[in-house]
Amino acid sequence: MKLFRLMGQIHLWLGLVVGVQVMLWLVSGLIMVLWDIETVRGEHLRTPVQEAAINWAEDALPLANVLATQTSPVTDATTGWLAGEPVWRLTTENGPAMVDARTGADLTPVSEDLARQIALFRYAGNGGLIAQDRLDNPPREAGLGVPAWRFEFGPEDPATFYINSQTGELRAVRTTLWRVYDFFWGLHIMDWDTRENFNSWWIKMFAAVSIVFGLAGVVLTFYRLKWMMPRKRRG
Repeated sequence: MKLFRLMGQIHLWLGLVVGVQVMLWLVSGLIMVLWDIETVRGEHLRTPVQEAAINWAEDALPLANVLATQTSPVTDATTGWLAGEPVWRLTTENGPAMVDARTGADLTPVSEDLARQIALFRYAGNGGLIAQDRLDNPPREAGLGVPAWRFEFGPEDPATFYINSQTGELRAVRTTLWRVYDFFWGLHIMDWDTRENFNSWWIKMFAAVSIVFGLAGVVLTFYRLKWMMPRKRRG
């Protein structure tokens, strides 16, 4: 009987402590399974990059010509496409660089006009461009540690596009759905700031306490059933 009372007190007080967080885990878990992750990430609003064929031997500058114009040693060079145009992507000791493969023009950092071309080229929604600006310190949702261009599309299919100012990469597409998902993800992993650390002491502590809470409930159920069975037989 003493164990029953002790388990009852433990179950009660732990319920008060972890009950709210357990409910948040359940609600946030439900929110996160309602939509496909591709929809959350706005993949349906991105125009896929089509790698069209180009004769790099005839229609583009040789790599030797491109390297000759660089003032910093180049450690890596690859071909690619940017807003439908071929480019050389270089890795230098001073950071990434891009060169127009046809004209040899330096494309780093990405200009406002080029960034707008990239955004319009990649946007697959039915809205239009309604705002744009350059961010020296992009917000956390951009996923960038370097300056970025931000483009707002709407009112139909509203979305925010973040473009890396150094590489021209479309780094992130953010929508209201993504922000709702991100909020509940933070609640679920108990990382309300960066939304990345799912091994924090907070979640470990609450997970351990929740297990104790559940075990106390099992003990209470066992004792209650054991106490009810003799009464049924006497009845």
